[in-house]
Amino acid sequence: MRCRWVIKAISEQARAISRRQNISAILAQVLLDRDVPEDDFGLFLKPALENLDSPSLLPDIDKAVSRIQEAVSSKERVLVYGDYDVDGVTALAIFNEFAKKHPGIFDFYIPHRLQEGYGLNSEAVVKAADEGFSLILAFDCGTNSCREIELAKGRGIDVIVVDHHLAAKDGLASPYALVNPKQPQSQYPFKDLSAGGLSFKFLQALTGLDCREVLDLAALSTVCDVVPLRGENRIIVKEGLAQLRCSQRQAIKALCQVSSLKQENIDAMHLGFILGPRINACGRMAHANEALQLFLSEDLAHALELAGRMQEYNRSRKDVESAVLKEAESLVETNFAGDKAIVVHKDGWHAGVLGIVAGRLADKYCRPAFVISLDDERGKGSGRSPAGVHLMDLLAQCSAHLKSYGGHQKAAGIHIDKTAIEAFRLTLNSALKEKVDPQALVPSLSIQAQICLDQINLKLVEELESLKPFGEENPKPLFVTRGLLKRSPVKKAGQGYYLWVSDGAATYEAGIYDKDLLDIIEYSAAFDAVFSIERNTYRNEPRLTIKDARINSD
Repeated sequence: MRCRWVIKAISEQARAISRRQNISAILAQVLLDRDVPEDDFGLFLKPALENLDSPSLLPDIDKAVSRIQEAVSSKERVLVYGDYDVDGVTALAIFNEFAKKHPGIFDFYIPHRLQEGYGLNSEAVVKAADEGFSLILAFDCGTNSCREIELAKGRGIDVIVVDHHLAAKDGLASPYALVNPKQPQSQYPFKDLSAGGLSFKFLQALTGLDCREVLDLAALSTVCDVVPLRGENRIIVKEGLAQLRCSQRQAIKALCQVSSLKQENIDAMHLGFILGPRINACGRMAHANEALQLFLSEDLAHALELAGRMQEYNRSRKDVESAVLKEAESLVETNFAGDKAIVVHKDGWHAGVLGIVAGRLADKYCRPAFVISLDDERGKGSGRSPAGVHLMDLLAQCSAHLKSYGGHQKAAGIHIDKTAIEAFRLTLNSALKEKVDPQALVPSLSIQAQICLDQINLKLVEELESLKPFGEENPKPLFVTRGLLKRSPVKKAGQGYYLWVSDGAATYEAGIYDKDLLDIIEYSAAFDAVFSIERNTYRNEPRLTIKDARINSD
């Protein structure tokens, strides 16, 4: 399915800012389109640690820190509870920088994805009480764990929640302390930290130090949890990437080695598409405790052994994912092709790949997608959505059909009875029709501007590079040029293809990594192309990467 091109224009405001700031109008427009005020251009382009907000502004942070200090002083037993994804694992590994200085106090616990599911669970709380724990510190979960927190209180256990999930509409948990910038009473300026980012801030509050030594883990968390790369997240990732490239952490060395990645070349893409999936595969296919042990390991041989297992888990995950995706697509095409929201289910689908498959369906069909695995009469599902569709808002409209739900704007998890699935599907579709602009369900490419090739030069390349790291809500800018002519044949090169193109004003090399575009480009006399602009490091000159193309009709 070809995308709708949404082409923006360079405004007079951007041209005026260009003159004042001595930057290109293109860069000025990019920043304006990302809602960056002119006064904050410098902070966005040159993010620095000193621009982070004080952790003392986080809700309940002083209360949480005092309670932990009391636990350390009194030699209580503290259970540090986390989630089984990259964000949860790295949040625990970051907190370990404090915990390891107080041996005998802190024990770490990650629930089994398939046997226990996400978040605090009653069995774990009861077991903690029986084993003498008097405090639970929950990272990346707990905001909506009302029943479990009340159970803990009844057993004499205080609960501190350090979380970034949105509260469900039907109530907010009441732990001893709720360190969540998204809670309604929060005055913290930046709302979109990952759990790893929050753990970093929490460590700062506990120690009174800048804690830059854990920014490698915080950056990994931030990218892999797909939170917006703006504000504090931008600072964390920019500084964290620099640290990752020279990190002495054995886990990073081992993961790079087993994935054949040069550590000194790590960028945000490698975190999201190479390192992250290997860590996540551990929780999906085995137990995420192995991933935590990898990050706690100080021995390279041990770290390599654990990273090697994750490499194998990732291979297994791909096989399982492929099988479930094939079955899910068949269900969609056979039964639900006309639905605006996809809900598919089957007995025995591997719960570890539901979110990935839902994401594949959401991308392919440009619709919200829920993939549910049934175990007898009970279902566990994951949902993903395209941009412009807020899953938590939709699920609030469907809550009567759900046992529980939680998550973010683009990703959510649900528990549902088998008998309620059809009612859920119908209500979800109805809510989508009522609440969501139909244009949000049409595949589109957001294009920064229509330009001529002679507007491209190394200065523009450098300006666009200053927008890095790219990611959620800070995508690599795309441009369109009409009437491109081929100045060379299309040739194969590595993973893709390349040719030289011209618009009569300038000529540049262009790479193509989508084979579906080859026919359009090869058999058209002239074509229109959407592309990003990179640096050709061999020639130190601009290079285009074509993302979409159409036959020129002029």
